[in-house]
Amino acid sequence: MAKRKRGPDGPLSDSPPDLHILVAGREEPLLAHRRVLSLFSGVVDGLPSNTDGSPTPWDLRGLVLEGESEPVAAAVVECWLDAAYSRVDASRKLPAPATLAEARPLLLFADAVDTTQAVLQALGRALAERPDLALTVAVGELKVDVQLKGRMHYIAEEALEYGLEPSGSRPGSWCTLVAKEAFQPHAEAFPSAVARELESWLHLAGRLNLVPLARLLTSFIKVHIMPNVRSILLPSICSVFSPRVLQFMPRELLLEAYVRDTLVERPAQTSLSASELTLTAASPISSTWFGKPLNSTLKAKVESMADGCSKVIINDSTDIPLHATLGGPARGVCARVVEEVVAKALEDD
Repeated sequence: MAKRKRGPDGPLSDSPPDLHILVAGREEPLLAHRRVLSLFSGVVDGLPSNTDGSPTPWDLRGLVLEGESEPVAAAVVECWLDAAYSRVDASRKLPAPATLAEARPLLLFADAVDTTQAVLQALGRALAERPDLALTVAVGELKVDVQLKGRMHYIAEEALEYGLEPSGSRPGSWCTLVAKEAFQPHAEAFPSAVARELESWLHLAGRLNLVPLARLLTSFIKVHIMPNVRSILLPSICSVFSPRVLQFMPRELLLEAYVRDTLVERPAQTSLSASELTLTAASPISSTWFGKPLNSTLKAKVESMADGCSKVIINDSTDIPLHATLGGPARGVCARVVEEVVAKALEDD
């Protein structure tokens, strides 16, 4: 997190800061306005005032965040100040770290000082809307930032690769993120490391009710179980849905999941088999997988599998399971039903 000079600027420049924030590793206090921070932090609002009119001290030098061993850093507090002041001062920008690892101490600090939902939700939205937001996955000495949007990561020939979603008429492209030499020693443990990070973040997003961030993580899961045997997640998928994740999952997402499951998961599965058919890459993810522009067509054959599913084969090499279900509402109809009934349920809360 970049360090910035903090002081009495913007529309509050005529009001001297009356809150001195003491943080570990810094001789001079961070300066702030108590009347501003009291609006957005229950802890600040409860600080005792000095009877002599001198600035109120807020001592954070002993505050150790969850999972950390050292007191909270000044850079984290500065980012939180940006988030709070951005509600009243347009010159202060809402922070949106590039990785979830960087965002964790900020969110944990916000939680620790009883930050209002308005600020927490703004932080969650800023993170979820960042196009290059990444999940940091560490296995041994290997540390990889896996982007949460616009990519499908998978394991191919013991290397970590990803496909970029197509743009306009241009097909997606495949790139190597970690070469075989560096990835091979960690390939077996990588799915469990990805699952561990997702479980931790789904729990935190649910606990803080950061719905947009929880949606983004859920979307990442859906994309990354698609590659099947090449998936960076599927071998460890059960560990993602831990009891604490389900306990703290935002109610809105649980309601949506129930309604969608009822509409989509029907006991009408069927198996397909054809020596040749025309397949349309009708979604960004299918386009990415086949390396074709969105809505392009390609020739394929379909074979039945022993488990009752089918397998799509392209060019006698690339294959992916195909699950077919008869009847029921179309995806668009399903989405409208989910939106309508969940909105009504939330209104009645």
